[in-house]
Amino acid sequence: MASGDKISCKAFFASVLTQEPVYDKEILKDVRPTEGGLMGYYQTGMFDAYSGVEHTFDRFNDVYPDVTKPWSDVSGTQCVGAPCDPDENKIAWGTTRKTYGRQKTSWATDVLCFDEIMTRTRAKEHFAQIIADVLKPATQRIMSFYLARRAAELAGKKLAITAAGLVDFTFTWDSGGYQYMTATQDPTGRLTPEILRSRVYRQYALGAIDMAKEGFDRLELHTDIDTFHYLSKQDPVLLDAWRFGEFGPAAKEFFKYGFSGYVGDFMVKCLMFPIRFNKVSAGRYQVVLPYKNVATTLGIRSEYNEDYEKAQWQFSYINNKRALRVMPFKPEAVNKEMPFLVRDYAGRWKFGTNDLGADCNGKPVDNVRGNKGKFYADFDLAVKPEHDEWLELLFHKRDRPCITIVSTCNTDPGYPQQYYNSYPTSCPSVLVFTAVAQGGTYVIAANSITADGNVVTHIAVSQATLAGLVASLPTLGGTWSIYDAATRKIQLSGSTFSSITLPFAI
Repeated sequence: MASGDKISCKAFFASVLTQEPVYDKEILKDVRPTEGGLMGYYQTGMFDAYSGVEHTFDRFNDVYPDVTKPWSDVSGTQCVGAPCDPDENKIAWGTTRKTYGRQKTSWATDVLCFDEIMTRTRAKEHFAQIIADVLKPATQRIMSFYLARRAAELAGKKLAITAAGLVDFTFTWDSGGYQYMTATQDPTGRLTPEILRSRVYRQYALGAIDMAKEGFDRLELHTDIDTFHYLSKQDPVLLDAWRFGEFGPAAKEFFKYGFSGYVGDFMVKCLMFPIRFNKVSAGRYQVVLPYKNVATTLGIRSEYNEDYEKAQWQFSYINNKRALRVMPFKPEAVNKEMPFLVRDYAGRWKFGTNDLGADCNGKPVDNVRGNKGKFYADFDLAVKPEHDEWLELLFHKRDRPCITIVSTCNTDPGYPQQYYNSYPTSCPSVLVFTAVAQGGTYVIAANSITADGNVVTHIAVSQATLAGLVASLPTLGGTWSIYDAATRKIQLSGSTFSSITLPFAI
């Protein structure tokens, strides 16, 4: 087999210096969605300093008269009955006393060394990303899960969707965190329009909504987008009974109030990351988070947790802005002669350089040079259940959309050969080959020559001389001739092919 002589590309670069690896000037960063959740939804207030850690409040209660009491006919006959002293039906009143208190948590980074940071070539860009895209979003994520959890805990009505219908249930968390939950009922069904419809009158009777001129004011359902789409499936029976619809991005309900659409009497707000669970055993559930952290080139990174999308148990809410009041702790100075640091308790990240704790050997961190520090954030707030009877927790099953595979209607075209050369003509070249004889004869099998990787159609070649060989070869767009008879070299000139192979039989 012989190929045309080529100059090796390595000859051009053998003596040129290169330094690798080469780093791009641009550094990319992960993009994650903003997950507001229930932040900013409920009413807000302040938990004042110097007012203890738990508050008690009283609520005046409504009393419904016993309208079944008898009515008597009025008599005009004298000295009959006691017209001036009628019998009286009694009505009383009452109050409910409840308590709520502060809860807190703190977060911090590892201790950072300024001297070491200054040795890093992209430290400024990296810390800008850490502050803007890691720490600040962490505040939203921490608060979003906290409010979703507290809404579930404080809901005035907790219902599990089971085969027996809507069943009241309670739940508790394992000590040490909020990863495992024990519930008194196991949901077996999905949330349906009929279930929502059954909750409307209770909300009306408790004063959550009023009768308007055009019917009920809208209630609010907070759930995930898959459940919302499932609720509004194009079922003719359901469409006749209830109204369904979605809001476009230009609708004020979408961009101003965050509603995705409506189902009957409910405006639907799709939570990006509602609380979901996997079922461990009867009555026992494990929280599944939307992201998990894995090792990367340096440190760790988050990646989407496929298990979150597959999880089939979830908390949804019939919600109301006035159901709860979120009250961050409000610190204030005790005396101007006592200059304590007044901290922020709403999860705002600060950088501290004092009292950095101990190192891995238990030795206090020496920071006399002021070159060490860490980021920290404190959370301290209370959630007051003002109208928790309007907040209903729905514990139900959910599922991803069912997928229908649609095949093609046309037949498979197979694998026809494709030609995509965008430079059809090239400069004529001269290719030199060394002819190889077998027993004094130059033999090339039929259709075995290739030109630019494609097989050339030709007859078999079998010649005893170089002259006979060049006369028998296909032209390939050029002219064959003897280049050097002594070394058995032949050449092809004027061809537009850049690579030709002559497979001589050996």
